[in-house]
Formats: sequence, C-alpha cells, structure tokens
Amino acid sequence: MKLISLGLRIVVGLVVLLIGFGLIGFMVSTREKPQLKPGVFAPLFVEGLVLEPQPLARSWSGYGTANAMNSARVSPQVSGRVLERSAEVEAGFVVAKGQPLFVLDAIDFELAASNARSSMTSIQAQLDGLDIEEDRVTRQVELAREEQAIAERDLARASDVIGRGAGNDSEIDQWTSAVRRAQRAVVALEQQLDSIPSRRDDLQARKNATQSQLGQAEENILRSTVNAPIDGVLQSVSLEVGEWAQTGQEGAVIVDLSKIEIPLRVGVGASGLISVGDRAEIRMRAEDSVSWTGRVSRIAPQMNAQTRAMTVYVEVEQDPSAARVLRPGQFVIGTIYESTTQQQLIVPRRTLDAGRVLIAMDSGGDVAAVWPLAERIAGTIARSISIDTNLQVGTGAADLGAVVQRSAEIEVGSNAVALAEVLTVPASGWYAGDGKVRVGETIQRELTQTLTPAVARWLIETDAASLPQSLQDELAITQRLLVVESVEVESLFTVEQVFADLDPVESQWVVVRARDGRDLAHQVLLTTNLEQLSDGMMVEVEVRGGEAP
Repeated sequence: MKLISLGLRIVVGLVVLLIGFGLIGFMVSTREKPQLKPGVFAPLFVEGLVLEPQPLARSWSGYGTANAMNSARVSPQVSGRVLERSAEVEAGFVVAKGQPLFVLDAIDFELAASNARSSMTSIQAQLDGLDIEEDRVTRQVELAREEQAIAERDLARASDVIGRGAGNDSEIDQWTSAVRRAQRAVVALEQQLDSIPSRRDDLQARKNATQSQLGQAEENILRSTVNAPIDGVLQSVSLEVGEWAQTGQEGAVIVDLSKIEIPLRVGVGASGLISVGDRAEIRMRAEDSVSWTGRVSRIAPQMNAQTRAMTVYVEVEQDPSAARVLRPGQFVIGTIYESTTQQQLIVPRRTLDAGRVLIAMDSGGDVAAVWPLAERIAGTIARSISIDTNLQVGTGAADLGAVVQRSAEIEVGSNAVALAEVLTVPASGWYAGDGKVRVGETIQRELTQTLTPAVARWLIETDAASLPQSLQDELAITQRLLVVESVEVESLFTVEQVFADLDPVESQWVVVRARDGRDLAHQVLLTTNLEQLSDGMMVEVEVRGGEAP
C-alpha cells in the first residue's frame, strides 16, 4: 500500500509539472512581441552666424617708442650761487609756465646796475651842461660877428677919409688891426661852437653804452630767477641750494605730457594707403583694453630697406592729469585705420583654424537630408543580420527577409514588411557574396553601406504619417540639417571691435576672403563645437538672430 501511495503521488506530481510547463509554453507562444523603442537620432547641435559684409577701414599695426612733442632742458642764463629752490621743485611734480624753479645770488648784477645808473646820471648832467654851453657860445659868436662888422665899417670910413686927404696911413693900420682881431674872435668862437656836436655825440654814445650796461645788469637780475619755460612735469632736477650754477648748466628737465608723438614702423604695404589725418589706436600691449586715440601727423618719405618698414608719425593729445597717461619712452603698439571704408567679410578669430573656416551648406536634396536617418536604420538591420547565428551562407531570401523584417520593426514599426520587401533583394545579393564568413564589424559596416541608399529612397517615398511618431519627429529634424564644409580662406587683417548685429560679445575678428574666389557673403559660419566637426558632417544649426538662408 505504501508503494502504491508513493507511486500515485509521483504520478500526480509529474502531471502537475507537465500541466505547468504546458501553461508556460502556451503563454510564451501567445504573448505579444514587445516593440523595441528605436534609438533617438540626435544630430550635433551647432550655433552659427550669417556672414554679412561690414563697412570697415583696413588697419595697419606697428611698433614704436613714445616721445614728448614739447620738452625743455632748463639751464641758468647767468652764473651764480643757488640761494633758493622751492619745495615743489622735485622730479615728478607738475609745474606751470613762468613758475620759479631756482633763485641765484644777484648781488654782482645789482652792483653793476647801480654803477650804471650813477654813470647815466653823470653823463646826463654833462649833456645838460653842453646844451647850456652851446647856447652861450652861439650868443658869443653873434656878438663877435657884430663887433667884426663894426670894425669893418670903421676901417672903410678911415680909408675914405684918407682918400680925401684928411687922415694918415697909421690910422688905417689901426683899424685894419681891429678888424683882424674881430675876425680871429669870430673864428675861435665858431670853432668852439662847432666842437659841441661831436662832444654831444661822444656823451650820447657813452650814455647809450651805459644804458646797455644797465639793461644787461637789470636783465641778469631777472635771469637770476630761473623760471619754467613750459607747462609740464619735472623729469629731473640737478641743482641744489648752495651750489654754483654755471651758465648753460642743466638744472632741470620738464616734459609736457599733453602732446605725445610716436614714430610707428609699419609694413611697406601701407605705402600709399595711409594718409595724414588717419585715426590711430595706441596701446602699451596688444591685449590691453585701455588705448589712446591719435592721428597721423606726418609720414617719413624714405623706407627702411633692411626692415622693409616705413615710419608713420602719430600725434596723441591727452590729459596729463588722467589716471593713466602715455609717457615718453614707453614702447607701444599702434594700429592705424584707413580713412576710407570698404565692405569686408569678417569672422571671429577663434573660428579660424589653420587658414580654414567651417561653413554650413544646404544638404543638396531630399536624399542627403534623410541620409543620416537612413544610415542609422540600415545599421540596425545590418547588425541584426551579422549576429543571427541561424543564417548560413547561401541561406534563402525568405529566411533573410524574416530577419530583416524583425529588425526593421524596431525602427519603422508596422511598416517593417514594406521595408523588408525593399531591402531583402540587396541584402541577399550582398550576403550571397560570401559576406557571412567575414568579421562581424566588417559585415555590419559593408552591409550598412549597401542598404542605406535603399532605405533613404524608401523613407522619401513612404507617407510620413504612416511611420511611428518618433520617426516622424526625426524626419522633421533631418529637414533642418546642413552639411559642414571646410573653406580655405586668406586672412587680410584683424579687427578689434564689437559688431552687435553679428555678435554682442565677440570683439576679436579677422577679415577674410575665400582662396577659391567664391563669395561667402550670407553664408552660415559655424561658431560652436568646432573641434567635433568635420568636412561633410550633417548638423543642426541655430543661426544667431535669425534662420539659416
């Protein structure tokens, strides 16, 4: 009985197990096959900007050393010991024109001036006395001439009387002697009168000489105070109180910082293009944000044959009291801008790599637009075929078609049958070429290349509304894709400026033109993810401030 009971339990257990396995098999065979969600097609997102020509003036860069246009080496004009020096007379202090710098001992000049004044007084007194003497002698001459005339009349009367026989010869001799005395008196007085002008001239010459001595002494007194000849800043001061200052000895150097001139050396290519009056920007370093604006004041006529450079003089006016000023002796970098502008094509400097920029071009047709998506679907099918171990070389189209259909369901859902019909023939044709014996990665890559064109044509011809929503979304994305094209360009010159219409932040630009001569205006320049892009790659582009043309 125990054996029968044990056998019965065993049989019942086996029946239960068989029923359970049967139920499991039934459930497995009747379950709905899961729909695998296809991988989302995610093209690389890139930002770009539309290349719009900008009115620009070409610029030329050069280097030079700043010089002060106005400076003065202050030297005493007279010799003397330094008695005073103001506390504000030190290197670095600002001085005004006419401000006293040094005071020299002027005692010698004051004594000379005093002596000259005394001599002037004496000479003037002699001149005044000479005027009085001239008046007196003039009157004496007049009286002597009258006496001479009287003597001559007396002599004439005596001669007349003698002629009538009333007198004698001795009387004639007396009157003749009187006339001679009167004549000698007139001549002596006239000589004395004639000497007065020469004596006056001599005194006047001595007066003039003394006047010059006085003027020189007074000028030396004034020169004993050494004043600043210009407005500026003291560069150096070399005279101290108590020192003996020699005429012409350098006592101080004053520099006017309001006007600075820089001889910029620029390339000879600028010859004939830079003109007097052109604007210039001066910086101490290229990366500095602070700059000084100047103008071209003159251009040297001769080129330097060794350096192949020309010298352009830039004049800068500035406020010497500003926090940051351009100082003489500073080595600076200058950029000169031509006065006339031309329409130029510019790109951000960072987008230029080895003389090339990346442009987003139209894909060129429907096939190209859906190609990335078709390649993805073909790759999924090729991968399924390459890993299916049930397929053998020479397998039938039906078996291969079943594999294609199953893998296509992952991507296109209910349209898998239609897609399988399109792909089975090219797949079996490739497969019949002994492709199965190849390495799995090679199979997948080559088969993907074989199937992609057929998938692309099928996507174009199929009603998009019949495709899964995710695939419809991806197709919508592909319509917006552009192709990356690398364009070789020539860099003409750089521009440091913000072009708000193109980019409100970018300030470093390069003026370029395509080496193959094409017009890049209105094309889309790619500005982000540049290290991930390659020629021929399809990307989704967002154009800053608008849409891609």
